[in-house]
Amino acid sequence: MTVAAVLLAAAPASGAFACGYEDPQSVSRGFLNWLYPDSLHVIGAISREVAARRLPPASFNRASVDLFGRRYSATKMALEQFGEMLRAAAPIPSQPSFSLVLVEPVLWTRFERGANGLHARVHVSGVEPGDLVLVSGEAVISEIAKGRLTVGQATKTGLIRIYGLEEQKAQFIDTYQQVGSSPLATGWSRGKESQPSLTPSPQPRLGANLSAAHH
Repeated sequence: MTVAAVLLAAAPASGAFACGYEDPQSVSRGFLNWLYPDSLHVIGAISREVAARRLPPASFNRASVDLFGRRYSATKMALEQFGEMLRAAAPIPSQPSFSLVLVEPVLWTRFERGANGLHARVHVSGVEPGDLVLVSGEAVISEIAKGRLTVGQATKTGLIRIYGLEEQKAQFIDTYQQVGSSPLATGWSRGKESQPSLTPSPQPRLGANLSAAHH
């Protein structure tokens, strides 16, 4: 993990904060997969759930342009809501910080410890030494933020892959596995009519019958 942080920090300054929302051609998922082996299996897991209509459509097209910043704004809002949910689940300042990268735009977010739990800092240059790292996708975080998918279900089905020390991973899952079981009473969805789940009835909840985590 330290080597990964050093390599990311050594990236050229001109591209340090670039992501697929700003410059689709700058996205380097191969580099991500090299730093975190098999992390791009998340793409296959997302595609599978999209095909089964358990996730909304995903965009892995590097050439697509985020007109007017709408996609970035929606993703940033979901990441911040995710951070609020983490803070509600464990509102103590001792929870360790961690980093998350979304595979579509290779957008990094760091969830940093604060006086009342974790806070999301969206669009950072990469990980900090010693960070636990989560690899996931836009639709996954959005569904968690809406209370339609839990962190535990997402890790079991490969929609979130976790990299770090075994004790770090175990602590994260133990603390946050139920995040997403219900939306927060307030937040980014406040005032909006809730949307129906994309999971067609009578299918079981995503990941309900799976037992092995894909870390």
